Amino acid sequence: MGKKGKKDKKVKGAEKTAAKMEKKVSKRSKKEEEDLEALIAEFQLLDAKKTQVVENTCPPPSPRLNASLSAHPEKDELILFGGEYYNGNKTYLYNDLFFYNIKKNTWVKSDVPNPPPRRCAHQVTAATLSGHRMVLCKRQLLVFGGFHESTRDYIYYNDVHSFNLDTFTWSRLVPSGSAPSPRSACQMSATPDGTGVIIYGRLLQIQSQEGLG
Repeated sequence: MGKKGKKDKKVKGAEKTAAKMEKKVSKRSKKEEEDLEALIAEFQLLDAKKTQVVENTCPPPSPRLNASLSAHPEKDELILFGGEYYNGNKTYLYNDLFFYNIKKNTWVKSDVPNPPPRRCAHQVTAATLSGHRMVLCKRQLLVFGGFHESTRDYIYYNDVHSFNLDTFTWSRLVPSGSAPSPRSACQMSATPDGTGVIIYGRLLQIQSQEGLG
């Protein structure tokens, strides 16, 4: 077996191990939704096992809302990230990344190392959790905010992540100055010169003594 065969076998083995771990974590999450921070940490550990970009043609993404959808700056593609799905009993949050080719009507899932934590209602701006936002800023997609919620607790984010469209890599950015408070469903847009973003408004759930309010 040549080097390529050994490499492919190693990649498939890593994918199989990651799939088993994700199944285990998902099964556990159904029983332990109340420990939200521990659950998020387990998912981050799962994501950390990804060491290289893996792209596969796939069926359309699973049903979801509060995902971000951005147009590719050069290609006839739409980029889908994150979102949530509630089946009447449990909420599922995603941090997966899909590319939709408008002309070919095909979907490709890109498994990229070091993605942002699962969230929805984030903001994404294309130059580009639940309630996150994503924008395009030059050659990168910027992801801001969003939240991760269970039936007993919730966590809001104010972190910034960048996806480089040239290198297909995720990185967490640490801007200088005072960051906006954690939030979801805000408005975010790139500045005209593409050197920054503008963030306005927010949606923030307040927890009362009786529970989520």
